[in-house]
Amino acid sequence: MSAAAEHVYRVANAGWVHCHGHQAQEVPAWPRLTHTALVVLDLDDVFTDVWRFEGKSEYATALIEKRVRTQGLVEGSAHIIMHRLLKVPGGFQAFFSAVSLDLWQRSSQWAKEQNDHCLVMTTGGLLCNGVDVGQARLLLSQRRLMCFAHSEEGMVFASTQALGSGASAMTSSAQVLVANQSALLSRLGADAVEWGALWSTQPADGEICVSALQGVLGSAPVVMQAAELSLAGERVQTVMPALSRDAAGRHALNPFAERVAWRAERWVASITALTAVVGGALVAVGAFTSQQADVQREESQNQRAQLAAMQQRIQAVTTVQAPQQLLPVAEFSRTLDEGARYDPMAFLAVLKTSTNQNIRIVRVKLESAQQPQTRPRAFRVDGVVAPGASASITRWVSQMVAAGWTLKAVDPADSTPGAFSYELVAKAAASGNLKP
Repeated sequence: MSAAAEHVYRVANAGWVHCHGHQAQEVPAWPRLTHTALVVLDLDDVFTDVWRFEGKSEYATALIEKRVRTQGLVEGSAHIIMHRLLKVPGGFQAFFSAVSLDLWQRSSQWAKEQNDHCLVMTTGGLLCNGVDVGQARLLLSQRRLMCFAHSEEGMVFASTQALGSGASAMTSSAQVLVANQSALLSRLGADAVEWGALWSTQPADGEICVSALQGVLGSAPVVMQAAELSLAGERVQTVMPALSRDAAGRHALNPFAERVAWRAERWVASITALTAVVGGALVAVGAFTSQQADVQREESQNQRAQLAAMQQRIQAVTTVQAPQQLLPVAEFSRTLDEGARYDPMAFLAVLKTSTNQNIRIVRVKLESAQQPQTRPRAFRVDGVVAPGASASITRWVSQMVAAGWTLKAVDPADSTPGAFSYELVAKAAASGNLKP
């Protein structure tokens, strides 16, 4: 919700004014409201200042109330509104407003009786809200000029009242305030000094204040954007709607729970708008994502179809049987391969090379494979090893393995001591024959 959409009530000594949109209207005091509202107490008899005390800041409210009552700054009992509390070496500074206890009680009770949220605050809260260290703000309310500054040394408050309705009275009032704070304002600089018309029906008064500030700062201060309201034929320049909306959550006199509830109501509107924007974005993202998913799904289906076709082709190749007319050729090739690997002359040369004087070969026989599928072709070697030379047979086996043969011990052909028999099968992966 924008500041212009808020219902803002200005409470001055002259009466109540209701501001909404670009219209302002005088209304009876303490009206019965049917909408949320921000109420600003812009009264001349509200005492506002910055005081410094020694001691603990926990007793700030009691100390201020006692001094206000002792000095008679507020008629009757006073209620202290603490705008800002600052700890300084040896004590603390307090920026506060003191209102009569009757006014505070009536304002609190009236706000509580309304059907919707109604937050009450004073001009002091609007003046200091958002002013950080190294900054200052000046506000003009009718003919009263107020200044609040927060520097590294502490807080400063000053105000002047133009005595009279002419331009000269306003000029004198502005020059006095600016001259008294000239050292601080010039040190802060024009970019750190903010000026605004809290409530003004005379455009010339604002120009006088800005001119006085420019004379000290060397350039124009930061001028706050003011709304223009229509009030009984007059044009009102005011920053009150915007300032009150920004300051309400922190500087309203209402209990903390009421301020939180008011702020939450504004958050709901903002969150609703944000949700609508995010929802629209999510719909667009969802549509794009769905489109991309359809494309990916179609590509995946195409790839699966291509893979299935490829697997079918591979299966067809692996299940192809050789034509019947090629079987004799295949059998002839197999015979040539076995003939090359089981060449008797080459095998005898290998056998002679591997055998030493401790081994005597008795017989070599090439056994034909009656069923090649179950029992491969092999050489059978029968021999005798000299007594005590068992190591020779181990070396012979190793040499034959190295030559490309697989050896399998079988029962010896005779019972002579040292007799041995082996079947030797050529390894398929190698020629296995050592040349003599």
